[in-house]
Amino acid sequence: MMQKSLLRTVIQDQLTEIERLDHIVPRDAFNLGLSYSGTSAFIIKGIRRCGKSTMLKQIINSRYRDSFFYFNFDDERISGFMVEDFQVLMETFMELFGDVRNVFFDEIQNVRGWELFINRLLREGYRVFITGSNSNLLSMELGTHLTGRHVDMELYPFSFLEFLRARNIDLSANDYSTRWKATATTAFNEYFSSGGMPESVVSGNNSVLTQLVSDIIQKDVMNRYNIRKFPEIRDVLRFLMSNVSNEMTYRSLSRNLALKSENTVKKYIGYLQETYLIFEVRRFDRKLKRAGKSPRKVYCIDNGIIMRNIPNFSKNNGALLENLVAVQLKRTGREFFYYRHESNAEVDFVLPVDRELIQVCYELSDQNIDREIRGLEKASTEIDAKKFLILTMDQEQEISRNGLKIEVMLVWRWLMENNN
Repeated sequence: MMQKSLLRTVIQDQLTEIERLDHIVPRDAFNLGLSYSGTSAFIIKGIRRCGKSTMLKQIINSRYRDSFFYFNFDDERISGFMVEDFQVLMETFMELFGDVRNVFFDEIQNVRGWELFINRLLREGYRVFITGSNSNLLSMELGTHLTGRHVDMELYPFSFLEFLRARNIDLSANDYSTRWKATATTAFNEYFSSGGMPESVVSGNNSVLTQLVSDIIQKDVMNRYNIRKFPEIRDVLRFLMSNVSNEMTYRSLSRNLALKSENTVKKYIGYLQETYLIFEVRRFDRKLKRAGKSPRKVYCIDNGIIMRNIPNFSKNNGALLENLVAVQLKRTGREFFYYRHESNAEVDFVLPVDRELIQVCYELSDQNIDREIRGLEKASTEIDAKKFLILTMDQEQEISRNGLKIEVMLVWRWLMENNN
């Protein structure tokens, strides 16, 4: 049982973190959390260190400054916290601050049985805000005990527009002048290779991205699932990050990594996906059973994480650009797939609801333009697409081919125009 004296100390120490909050980068999703006033739990989910705690503290400072309880469960001093300690925690809060009805909990999934406690708070009329870094645990527990009583929001590393805000670069004029375009291009080049993890962007220190990956493997995978083979899961992750945008199967992965069991590979990839570090994209196929058996593509949540942990990846700019586009599509919440025709013609991203096809090509040339267009042509026969895009690093034009009007567009301009 947790001692109230320890809980009082932790509560007071954590309050000083809220008071010291400075250099805040406005997030696109902030207003969603700030304006929420429903009776369900509001849950902010995402990879470690993407800004969930900061957003929670921003909501406190902006709306609940004089009436809130705040507690961060990712604190080594309360590592033995159990479900029965929630009652002691609430008693400690009330003794310190009185009967407050707005509660904010960081990384609450670290405590087994937390959802039962949150359900009780909701029944008693509390307004509840939560953050969490494990999608599966949150989903399972919410689905079991909080069905219909939670509103979820996924937070990602900085978008390109958020990166510009963090760098104090104002491109709002959008005048397409030579200076404006040069500023945007320079900023994008940095974002392209350094990524958008907030701590790295604000501090300029990319070394934190190496420690982040180690922490995720240790805390969110090995400790949580009692896995002892650190080298195995590290090697799986490195292989996946080294091969973003490539098709792969669990069988091919197990062979490449000399792991005996495909199920082990599948299990490891599932654990890594739960941490938001990677995500899979499926092949588009109208036959769902066949689509489920097709090879997947895997992408990483942030380019900076790839570059810092896979040093030689800088040689593969095309895959890095495709990874960045995949993350942006994920960030904006659109359903997307990749496409491969029986002739091996490919489209990088298919958005069936938006009726849009997207190719990503670092540089269009005489050697690859026919291949990129052929993929769009083949896919257009199966998908009733109305928009055809080729996203490039520094080329813009319009191409008409066999009845298709294809827009070649700068990736950074697309990022700025597709940020909702």
